[in-house]
Amino acid sequence: MQRIVFFGSSIEFSPAVLQKLAPFCVAVVTTEDKPVGRHLVMTPNPVKVLAQKLKIPVFDNIHDFLKADFPDCIGIIAAYGKIIGPKTMSKLNNQIYGIHPSLLPKYRGPSPLQQQILDGISETGVTIFKINLGEDTGPILMQEKDLILPTDTKITLGERLFAKGVELVLNNELRSMNYEEQDHSQATHTKKFTRQDGFVNYLEIENCKLKISRMQRAFYPWPGVWTIDPSGKRIKIS
Repeated sequence: MQRIVFFGSSIEFSPAVLQKLAPFCVAVVTTEDKPVGRHLVMTPNPVKVLAQKLKIPVFDNIHDFLKADFPDCIGIIAAYGKIIGPKTMSKLNNQIYGIHPSLLPKYRGPSPLQQQILDGISETGVTIFKINLGEDTGPILMQEKDLILPTDTKITLGERLFAKGVELVLNNELRSMNYEEQDHSQATHTKKFTRQDGFVNYLEIENCKLKISRMQRAFYPWPGVWTIDPSGKRIKIS
């Protein structure tokens, strides 16, 4: 099995991927500590905490990683949340691969899980692709299909697809695999959601129950689905 540098920052999905890759992982790259709570205490994300627990060198600043020496490694990205730059690509000899929870080129971008649920599609999958300087535009090595269940939330769907993706990584020698360029004409894109995306007009609640049901599954646990009643009170829709 190849030596791996893991890139990830998602609270929900990256730690589980790192746990499975840990025996082969020589370094972890994640995001910087953030202020949390009333007292704004600088707090590491769960990826950094897990890496430290596993005694894997961890970098929360990409510039520090670029100064370190990790020869003959590949990079694996799972919910990192940042575009990989040319210096990082060169550092790992252009051998960086992403686990993306959709069937690329469909649903590129930061929110494929949420958008697929919102769109009401039933067929999905996970893609292993070679990273380039675009956003999820690199050539595809492997895909494995799956279904979106009527009960799936962003969390359950993501857990299942990332689990499938990491198994594909562990069971294949990625550097020796053939790959196929994406058909960019078939690409669709997702956006980064905000709290406002969970808003539903109070007067439209009765007429958009299917839409609300999908929103509840897509926006669990954040931002949730909410409205403002005629009195101006904010109400969570459960």
